[in-house]
Amino acid sequence: MAGLRARARRAVAKVVAGMVAGVMAGAALALPSAPPAAARGEELLRADFTGGMAGWRAVTGSLSEWTTAEGRATVDTRGQTSGRYLTLDPRLDLPENYEVTARVRVEATGGASSRPFNLITDWADPADVRAANLAAQVMPGGGITVARPLATTTVCSGPGPLVVQGDWFDLTVRRARGVVVVEIAGERVASVAAREGSGTIGIGVYLAKISIDSLVARTLPQIPSDHPAQPGGCSWSAAAKLVMVNQSGYDLEGPKRFTAPKAADGTAFTVVDEDGAVRFSGAVRGGVGDFTAFRPADAGPYRVVVEGSGSSFDFGIGPAWTFRVAYRRAIEFMSGTRCYFGDAGVSWAGFNASQCGWSVMWRDGDTYSFEIPTLVDLYAANPSAFEGLRLDTAVYKGLRHPLPADAPEIVRLIAWGTEMLLDARVDTTLWKEQLASFLAAYPDLSPWVPRALYEEVRDYLFPIWGQQERGRFNSPYDYTAHTGDLFQTYTQLGTGKGEFPPGHSIRPNLDMYEVALREGRTDAGRYLAAATANARWIVDNLDWADPRTTKGQRQSEYVTVPSLVRFLTEYPGHAPSGLLAKIEAWARTAVDRSGNLWDFRKYSADRWTIPSFSGGGTGSDPNETGNVAGFAAPALAAAGVVRDPSLAARLREVAAAHVDNIFGRNPTGRHATYRATTERWGFEGADLGWFSEYQGGVGMLQGVPGVLDGSPKNGHYPFNPAVGNIGHTEGWVSFNTAWNASLAWLAADRTAVRLLGPEGAPVTRVQPDSPVTVELTAPLNLTAGALDSAEVEVRVGDEVVEVTVKESAPDAATLRGVITPSQLGASPGEVLVASYGHGDFARSVRAPVTACARDSAPTVVVGEADSGVPNAEDPQGCSLAQRLGLDRTWPDHGSLVSYVARESRALAAEGLLTAAQRARLISTVAGS
Repeated sequence: MAGLRARARRAVAKVVAGMVAGVMAGAALALPSAPPAAARGEELLRADFTGGMAGWRAVTGSLSEWTTAEGRATVDTRGQTSGRYLTLDPRLDLPENYEVTARVRVEATGGASSRPFNLITDWADPADVRAANLAAQVMPGGGITVARPLATTTVCSGPGPLVVQGDWFDLTVRRARGVVVVEIAGERVASVAAREGSGTIGIGVYLAKISIDSLVARTLPQIPSDHPAQPGGCSWSAAAKLVMVNQSGYDLEGPKRFTAPKAADGTAFTVVDEDGAVRFSGAVRGGVGDFTAFRPADAGPYRVVVEGSGSSFDFGIGPAWTFRVAYRRAIEFMSGTRCYFGDAGVSWAGFNASQCGWSVMWRDGDTYSFEIPTLVDLYAANPSAFEGLRLDTAVYKGLRHPLPADAPEIVRLIAWGTEMLLDARVDTTLWKEQLASFLAAYPDLSPWVPRALYEEVRDYLFPIWGQQERGRFNSPYDYTAHTGDLFQTYTQLGTGKGEFPPGHSIRPNLDMYEVALREGRTDAGRYLAAATANARWIVDNLDWADPRTTKGQRQSEYVTVPSLVRFLTEYPGHAPSGLLAKIEAWARTAVDRSGNLWDFRKYSADRWTIPSFSGGGTGSDPNETGNVAGFAAPALAAAGVVRDPSLAARLREVAAAHVDNIFGRNPTGRHATYRATTERWGFEGADLGWFSEYQGGVGMLQGVPGVLDGSPKNGHYPFNPAVGNIGHTEGWVSFNTAWNASLAWLAADRTAVRLLGPEGAPVTRVQPDSPVTVELTAPLNLTAGALDSAEVEVRVGDEVVEVTVKESAPDAATLRGVITPSQLGASPGEVLVASYGHGDFARSVRAPVTACARDSAPTVVVGEADSGVPNAEDPQGCSLAQRLGLDRTWPDHGSLVSYVARESRALAAEGLLTAAQRARLISTVAGS
């Protein structure tokens, strides 16, 4: 369904919110095709650079630094320590009222200090850029700063439309009645007092590469009616929404809820299509509207209309909507944030090296980023979704174990991280755990990953598993004292940094147990014992009522509960007593804290988000984006095992609400990604991105597709959008790996395999020569207008085949394929297993192979006479009636009686009939 939602707002460029506080800033607008002159006065100047740089003079630097082509001028100042400024030559003095518009394209910026483009007016002395002028400065990412004069006094700074790098936009400065208005893309972003006196025009570029297409100056004979009489500062904002939805769209098969914070209980709402036709109706309760029952055949777009609150942004509805929108971005993010931009052979490679930060794998990663295990899970939960996903421009250089060209991108990423850890000879606790996830997953990666890498990791990791020393590459944020002995029972509770979540060693020890069994090691039991002991400690000691054990683990909360669930489901015979009850207690706590208008799991009864902690950024509102993005993982893991169906259903609602929160169903009405509305970096259908993005930093994440920049802070809840961009905002690899975990569990929760008979009904047994339909339900509707396909593994004993299943129609919820069990040499008494997914995420169905189809008749019936004899089955799965074959045609009644007497004797000898039952059967036949 990708691309089915063509919208006018995707015209030339999208604009989203700028960098500083504002009320719900950031509606999406198309850039105008020509400068929007407020009043078409006399044209004083039109510079289009067709004649090169004639008519300009360099105030700093040299004109030779500017290049011209196709009527455009370009300069790159990222390597300069000072800006490059030009003025008109000969000088043009502006009148008292004027309008100046520059059409500009930002190609690249040089960090947070960059001022990509400066439009200078009323410049009295062009020999001095710091005196007697007014400068409208476009900030990195699209904010605005107005200085008077340049680089000396800031009049105001605030939000402004983001114009995508590489796209043209207009910057306009308009002066009238002593007030200067600044516009970006036709949107007013500032109004300030004009400088006394007049002057000429200049342009400037600082730490950026830009191109300028034209600069036009006009007189202003008529003052626009909306020109302010008094300056208002930098106060750009867009119209607020009072109906918050998932701006992209909803999964057809999942919960669909919205929030209308100002609507009273019982307020009517409707879901309407693009023609305004009502397609669903309901009532708001507790600020929430639920339209889960709305399962349209078409994708939309739709919007919610609430009486008294207005309408929502448009959104779509379709099978696997979340996955279609999110999968590729997740992989692009993980590919684009690797250390050294993918060149492992750089000479400076190492821990805390340039272009790597506190990691050896991913920029801005850390010892607790869990990159490899979340990628393993993402692949394992939905392998067919990723096996055809490759990024042609991704760089993988300097690796000792290169992968073949057809390797899926996600497998390349797993191998990248593994080899980087191995070559760094890491002994840090959580990095050893990451290597274990690779070893456990290797059989599923082996079609592409050389066995030599597996053997190197195996031979390195087993000897150091119990090593206490962890002297190499310890993170500066490693606030929780511990040793590296992974056989021990960890009793520490990590901080709000997320650096040491409880239960972190359970899964790795289970992974090592499986690998040890595979390798025939005699010490396999040690790993299982360690996992058991750590699970037991959690059951006995963790108090879910203490929020430090749950949301207080920030982006790493998703580690604990899924580890417990894996232990329970994969090794039920070894699970400590009380483990299921412990998981259910977590589920009830999470649900109890989610009873609000956002379906948002709060930190505690009196606080919405996590409080400040050491290393948590600025102020009392740290960034918890990863906790929101990762919450679906523990919620859905628990939903799969809790015994109360209503509790499981509510967990699924709350999990979906946290996905919706990332996509704008939150008090700010913003997507978590600053560039969410852009085609290049954002997410389909997003209307309003986060307030700002962090520039530079260790990770250099600005400009990476799919980065999750920010989430609402405590001060935004329950509904205070006017507080603006409070707290800390910064993307982080650890936030996106939490998102990987959620996407994995979301897929697992939506996946099932069934076996169907000729009539399309589920079967619980199969016959060797009877075709059986394999039906897969999974989030695989990923290609618009195409019949998506997948591979389901079908096994009988040691014989395995891959059965291709396909959608029966575009946007179908299921995929089907056909197999005949005899293709695998199946015979009665064996078991046929069909499965999809790998490892703990495999979803399967089993059916015994029998000689006969199931006979549902409880007793043997002859004609219309019921003998009352139990219709027992033989070891081959055939009932008495099937063995007797009484539905045949007989030459006469005597032949039938003789046949039953003879055959029943043999069946009695097999133990399927007692003597009394045989006599009753013969009597019934004789009287029929």
